[in-house]
Amino acid sequence: MYCRDTGAPSRGPEPPSRLHPLTITNTMYLARLNDSRGIRYQLRRSYRVDATSFSYRIVYDLGDNPGQFIEPFGDHCVLFDSGLLTAVASETDVNGDLVLERLLLDFLPTATKRRLKHFPPRTVAHRPAPISPEEREEIARQVHLFDRRRLYYLRYGAVDQSRLSRLHEKCCRPLLGQCRDEREYAFMAEEAALEPGLYRQYVYAIFDVQKHFHQSFAPWFPEALAQDEIADRFLAELCRLNGDTSFFQGEGAGTSLHHHLRRYLIMFFDYRPASRSFLDDFTEAFLADHRRFRWPERKLGQNPEKVSEIFATPYLELRRMSGAQLNRLYRKKAMRLHPDLGGDHDLFIELTEAYNDLRRGKK
Repeated sequence: MYCRDTGAPSRGPEPPSRLHPLTITNTMYLARLNDSRGIRYQLRRSYRVDATSFSYRIVYDLGDNPGQFIEPFGDHCVLFDSGLLTAVASETDVNGDLVLERLLLDFLPTATKRRLKHFPPRTVAHRPAPISPEEREEIARQVHLFDRRRLYYLRYGAVDQSRLSRLHEKCCRPLLGQCRDEREYAFMAEEAALEPGLYRQYVYAIFDVQKHFHQSFAPWFPEALAQDEIADRFLAELCRLNGDTSFFQGEGAGTSLHHHLRRYLIMFFDYRPASRSFLDDFTEAFLADHRRFRWPERKLGQNPEKVSEIFATPYLELRRMSGAQLNRLYRKKAMRLHPDLGGDHDLFIELTEAYNDLRRGKK
């Protein structure tokens, strides 16, 4: 990928000399804004404000059509706008083309997207290291309880949040160094995989509405509860979160519902939940418990005692033999029993059948 020079000025990035080293984080992200002016896009990057909070800055304003900064080149390549590449290069040491390929994938020409799908991401894969004590402290400081609940449901489909403490800290690691805005766009991308019929169940779980109910089935079967009461409890929890400054990393609560929380109102009230019943849940759990695949045991055509007698070797020892060891033993016995060498015809047939059964059992 190469850039094209359109002469358009860079719109948004601050000069590198004005950026404190601690403000640089690992990734940029694409923000999709939907307001009275319509849908607009911006490249943004998180930066640290203090020990526990982060904010973001605009790297580049892409307007209402990021595709205007992409020009096809040849059959499968594209050229990115030079001003856009310069802005990205001022924020990261990673190749700007690779960053833009990832962030603007949906806006690339169809042929280019199809071509990229045939190749792995052009980045070096690193094996995740164990969580360090410093990371564990940062996770405890930075990752809000509401984020943990969402991760727990999205990773394991767990409506019952009573075992939230079992969420592995490595699941929280990608959230380190992200401002609230970047995290919400990341969660939106993961929530897009949910079936609309699960939206209300998801909202019930992540806002921990179950704590307001004492029925034994409340943690895992919210459909059996009074839906009006669930709605009241959900709205109360939503308002509480909207005023939680620790969740918004110091950002003011404002006088209305935060735009990143509005989608949960839509999920809860605008989508009909998938129908469920106690019997359906019991049946699904029963079937899931029996879905572990096991190769069936191969049954020999002859009695193990008979096979041991034919080979003059204990049956368990025959089963433990490798294919080569079994072949040598068979050839040795076959030389004695082969009819052409003066052996017994019937015993030779029994030997061969027992050998074939044992061989099939080793495949």
